[in-house]
Amino acid sequence: MMFRSKIKWAALGGLILSIVSLVVHLILAKYSTVDLAQAQRGLAVDVFDDLGLSAPEKPVWGYRQIWANVNLLRSLLPYSNPKTSFPEPSDRSNGFIYAKIFGGFEKIRNSIPDLVAVARLLNATLVIPEIQESLNSKGISSKFTSFSYLYNEEQFTAALKNDVIIVKSLPPKLKEARKQKQFPTFKPARTASLSYYTSEVLPVLKKAKVVGLVLSDGGCLQSTLPHSLAEYQRLRCRVAYHALRFRSEILALGHEIVKRLRASGHPYLAYHPGLVRETLAYHGCAELFQDVHTELIQYRRAQMIKQRIIKEELSVDSHAQKLNGLCPLKPEEVLILE
Repeated sequence: MMFRSKIKWAALGGLILSIVSLVVHLILAKYSTVDLAQAQRGLAVDVFDDLGLSAPEKPVWGYRQIWANVNLLRSLLPYSNPKTSFPEPSDRSNGFIYAKIFGGFEKIRNSIPDLVAVARLLNATLVIPEIQESLNSKGISSKFTSFSYLYNEEQFTAALKNDVIIVKSLPPKLKEARKQKQFPTFKPARTASLSYYTSEVLPVLKKAKVVGLVLSDGGCLQSTLPHSLAEYQRLRCRVAYHALRFRSEILALGHEIVKRLRASGHPYLAYHPGLVRETLAYHGCAELFQDVHTELIQYRRAQMIKQRIIKEELSVDSHAQKLNGLCPLKPEEVLILE
């Protein structure tokens, strides 16, 4: 009997301890939730203070204009259409241009419209550009160096058939000569001028019949062209809007991702932070970061100044730049705004 009584008391003691433990956990969870809410509130205040704004007292819902369906950019597309005065490319080409494009996806996409405009400017036959493996693309696929791995090659050629003569590769004899490095290559700056191509590249092209371009800065032609060359700006738009289409497998995957995001019925945000060193350096956002990141951004900015991409001072007020909307939002800031 004495043994059974001890077992009962032990069981009762264990039950009491369990109840006490449960109560303590509930109390801690309650206050931890309050602390977490206060911490999130503090983060919101810090972020809005950094932006020069006042944080809302509570979340505001109903931004219907923000979450509404985006109108298609149909009003912009006509500006990409050529005028009747824009002639088709001449059959008497000055030679072939082949290009190697380095960089991430955004640099690849930004370089191709410039490349097409340059080919048209020089009355050259454009070889389908070669995408070079970079740190951003390593590990994706061994086929990544192929243009057709990203884009619809047939669409690219067909959309530009009235603008530039495009071929898949050099003729066999010229291809063999290229392997032996018999043709000159140029490394134009991202904002290379028209005179650079007409005075330096064109004479070499006419003589050698083949030149190579190495593009690594996300472009190869000045962004603003003279009014007399407005058709070349439209040509750039045609490349961006009509010629560059992802291959069907990528489009299908993209549509599937959007379908799944919409399935819940709630709005979603597709966000690219834009925290790229070139972007941060160009707009002078180095002071928003610390230690080695600031040094690397400033080093890149110094390079841009030396290359005459930037005509400003090395050190600028990054916080003022941010208030002017020139520096990208940090992930925690986007989370608060969402």
